[in-house]
Amino acid sequence: MANLDKEIEAARERVERLKEKKRVAEAKERARLAEAILSVLDEIKNNENENADQVSVTALMNRAKAKIDAQNAKRKRAAAKAAARRREANSGARNESGSQPVWGGEQ
Repeated sequence: MANLDKEIEAARERVERLKEKKRVAEAKERARLAEAILSVLDEIKNNENENADQVSVTALMNRAKAKIDAQNAKRKRAAAKAAARRREANSGARNESGSQPVWGGEQ
């Protein structure tokens, strides 16, 4: 019975950690959206052909989301490039370690 109580408590703690992780992720997403909206507003303000008072909320949100999507795509490309470099480095390290002498001869 005590073991079951421990498992229940561990599950509750895990749920609390996951709830906190979700809350933090949502807060980060809201902050990124707010930052993108402010960035788009700055672009509009600096553009002589656009007027911030005439831009609809939908257009503003669409432009902000497009900006976030572009950032996500850039991050994804960078992550893929870094992963490829890591794979290449790991395969090179394995090839080099295969010919290293070990006690009793070569591998």
